Amino acid sequence: MHDRQSGDCPDHEVRPSSPASPGLSRGVIRTVLGDVAASPWGPTNSHAHLVLGVEEQEDADRRRAADLYADHTLSLDDTLPELRSFAAAGGFCLIDLTPMGLGRNPDALVRASEETGVHIVMGAGIYHEPFHPDRIADLDEDRIAGMIVREITEGVDGSGVRAGIIGEQGTYQGPMTQREKVVFRASALAALETGAAVSTHTYLGRNALDQIDVLTSQGLAPDRIVIGHLDDAEPDLDLIREITARGAYAQLDGIGYEYYTETLGIQMTTDRVRARALRRLAEEGLADRIITASDFCRKRHLKVRGGPGLAHLLTGFRRLAEEEGVPAEVLDRCMITNPARLLEMV
Repeated sequence: MHDRQSGDCPDHEVRPSSPASPGLSRGVIRTVLGDVAASPWGPTNSHAHLVLGVEEQEDADRRRAADLYADHTLSLDDTLPELRSFAAAGGFCLIDLTPMGLGRNPDALVRASEETGVHIVMGAGIYHEPFHPDRIADLDEDRIAGMIVREITEGVDGSGVRAGIIGEQGTYQGPMTQREKVVFRASALAALETGAAVSTHTYLGRNALDQIDVLTSQGLAPDRIVIGHLDDAEPDLDLIREITARGAYAQLDGIGYEYYTETLGIQMTTDRVRARALRRLAEEGLADRIITASDFCRKRHLKVRGGPGLAHLLTGFRRLAEEEGVPAEVLDRCMITNPARLLEMV
C-alpha cells in the first residue's frame, strides 16, 4: 500500500481503520484507510462514485424512480483505470458519495485507494425519498442520526471502514418531503456529534435553501454544508450568491458533462459556461465558498465510452478555465483548499 502526496509533501503511512480505532477525532480527514492530516492537501474531486448500482424496488413508485437511473451503474473494473488516470493527472483525493442502498461498497473503496494511492473519503449517504432504504422507513431523526454516527465512528455495514462525510443527502423535485426533512435533521445531528460535514444532492438546485434551513435549524453551522448539483443547467448565479451569503459552500459538480440527460430531462450546460460562471463568482469574492467536482456516475462518463473521464476535472476543465480567465489560485481554492476545509472533522 502506498500514499500519494502532492508537491513536496512528506510521505506518511496510512493504515486501514478498524472498529477499535478512536471513534471521534478532530482536525483530521477520515479516509477509508484511516485518518490523515488535513494539511498539506492536494487536488480533490469532491463528488464521484466508483461503484454504483440501483437496487431492485418492490414499490411501484420506487420502481419508476429507479428506472430513471437504470444506466447509473459502475463497477470497480470500470473505474479503477479512471482512478489511475486521475492519480497520474495529480489527483490526490476523491470523495465517493454513493448512498446506502445504491451499491456503496466500502471494501471496494479500500482496494481502490490501496491500488492507486488516491485518498478516498466515503459518504454516509441517504438519497432522496424514492430511494430511502426500508430500514429507515419508521425511524425518527434521533435513530437515523445514530445510524449515521455509527458509520462514521465504527464503520459501514460491519466492514470497519469508516465514512468521513455525510452525504449525498438528497431531495427530489420538491418541495422537500417530510421524510426528507427527517433525514436532513438527522444528518445535522450526526454532523454535530461527529464533526463531519454534510454534502447534499439537489434536483437542478431546487430546495437548496430549504436544505440549508433544515440543517441549520438543528444548530449545524452553514460552513459545514455543501450544496450540490448547481451547474447541471446554466448556473443560477443569484441562487449561488444566496447559498454563499448564508455561509454554505456551493458545488459545481457537473464538470465535463454536456449531454442531454434523460434523468433530468434537460440539455446540460457546457464547461465553458461553467468556467465563465466560476470566473464571475471569483471576481465577486466568492471563491472561498465554491467547490468544483464531476459527478462521475454513469458508464457514458468513462473515457473508454467516449466520456470525459475522471481526470478531466484536473486536465481539460482546468485548462479551459484558465483560458477563460480563472486564476490558478482560484482553481486551487475550489479544488484543494475548500474541499480540505470541508472534510476536516471539527
